[in-house]
Amino acid sequence: MQDRMRFHMLIRGVIFLGFAMALFKLLLTGDIINFIAPKMFPFIWLMCGASLLLGCIQLFRSDGAVCLCERHTLPKTTMASLSLYTLFLSPIVLVFVFSTVGLDGRVAAKRGVNLTGEQMIIQDIEEEPFLQISTPPEGYYENLEKKLKQAAMIDVTDDEYISIMDVIGQDVEGFSGKKIRLIGFVHREDELDRNTIIIARHGITCCAADSSVLGMLAVGETSQLSEGQWIQVEGVLSATTYIDTLLPIVNLQSIQTIDAPREQYVYQKF
Repeated sequence: MQDRMRFHMLIRGVIFLGFAMALFKLLLTGDIINFIAPKMFPFIWLMCGASLLLGCIQLFRSDGAVCLCERHTLPKTTMASLSLYTLFLSPIVLVFVFSTVGLDGRVAAKRGVNLTGEQMIIQDIEEEPFLQISTPPEGYYENLEKKLKQAAMIDVTDDEYISIMDVIGQDVEGFSGKKIRLIGFVHREDELDRNTIIIARHGITCCAADSSVLGMLAVGETSQLSEGQWIQVEGVLSATTYIDTLLPIVNLQSIQTIDAPREQYVYQKF
């Protein structure tokens, strides 16, 4: 009985260590961003350390005295043990065998796009994106709007992407004539002609499961661009009406195709 208990402790120790190594790999490579928002990273490091500690304790106990009290029961059959440990080992194996893949433009076609301007949404009625914005510090949006209007070029960075889109969307005509630079992937709607696209990004609240596609209309020589292609553009903002909604639109002056950025998602950061 003791030998059987030690064997199970050994397996459990290996599983704990496997989880620690899997989390460490995701953190080290940056692939963890495909699963968890940056604000959750400290908890992942804590979980990684806890798994490492528990794995070492289990391995130590497997080589020494074991507890045989009734509270610590073992699977009664080999098949039960195999099923139980396979359940825990599977995600560890998947992390090391398969590469992680971010969301692509196909999600926009299915889930819909939140266009900048008056909270207008293009979406499937069966699946509604739900990007929840946290409460900003007092005066945050006022100061950001002032900074953007004073800037010679509005440079839409990842850290301020959602906030900038919010500010421009609330004062579409006020930002007309301003130069803007941003990156995103190409999304097309059936109602738009080939020279009008949506430059989109995936906005994340907590993880990829709650992502919402955010975008801005753009017009120019875009007929050669394909769905999901990543581009960096510069242009001038103006106002347009689409589906009875006032929206900003970028009159494109330059278009550069780029590789998908390593961090494809944008988060609300204050």
